Amino acid sequence: MKISRLFEIVYLLLEKRTITAKELAAHFEVSARTIYRDIDILSSAGIPVYFQRGKHGGIKLMDNYIMNKSLLSQKEQNEILYALQSLNATNYPNNNKTLSKLSAIFKQKADSWIKIDFSRYSCDNSTLFEKIKEAILTKQTVKFDYFNTKGEHSERTADPLTLWFKEKAWYLFAYCHDKKDIRQFKVSRIKDLILTEKYFEKSAENFKINDKKDKVKIVKVIVEIDKSQAYRVYDEFPEENISKMENGNFEVIMEYPENEWVYGYLLSFGEYLKVKEPERIKKILFEKIEKMKENYK
Repeated sequence: MKISRLFEIVYLLLEKRTITAKELAAHFEVSARTIYRDIDILSSAGIPVYFQRGKHGGIKLMDNYIMNKSLLSQKEQNEILYALQSLNATNYPNNNKTLSKLSAIFKQKADSWIKIDFSRYSCDNSTLFEKIKEAILTKQTVKFDYFNTKGEHSERTADPLTLWFKEKAWYLFAYCHDKKDIRQFKVSRIKDLILTEKYFEKSAENFKINDKKDKVKIVKVIVEIDKSQAYRVYDEFPEENISKMENGNFEVIMEYPENEWVYGYLLSFGEYLKVKEPERIKKILFEKIEKMKENYK
């Protein structure tokens, strides 16, 4: 505790330059005598800290003092501050204090370079994300209602492991108590999530997310997309997967896990997309279109 207190005294002096023993004693909830001893220790360790009497007196740090940071280059210092700024953007707990301390040590302030908004235009999911983040960081089991791709409802109890952003959507990887395995939950389908009073341990056994990902069936689909949809083509696909055809349209190669989302995504292009291969996907979409037509007879 003493070492931590000594470092924090230096941080406070770097920020304020002058502070009284009474203020420090109140801050650390110790006696003024303890603070005097701490200052003596800092002084004997070579930190240029001293007492100044008078109206504006107190414990001071020499104006030209900057904590030795020679182990970190200027670029490395900036990277640390920028990383902390990105954590601030996600409302990471207790991060402001750390950022303030390191900014004081490095004698610079990191520019705010990132903004993350978890909400959609139609609704605000920030509370849900806050709960999930807290559960992951505190290793706290959660309960929630979940709706799968078929619209089927189930109640889940799970140990949240990590949040992933993939293909324009957020996913929660968690150990599902019901399935006794890692499951991937689309965050937009999670409802009424609550934190329980139970806690779990993150171990190598329940964190094999990459193994789970490798088991997902990937389908390769080659499509032709009308040239009028250029804005979507360049927004939604990697450039190396896009080829310009002689008629001006685009040939696009897609690789996605095969599920209802993929079929719906292909259909979202309406008459502007034609599946070239595989034949099996063409047949599935044809059957879905026929069923859609039945809805408008």
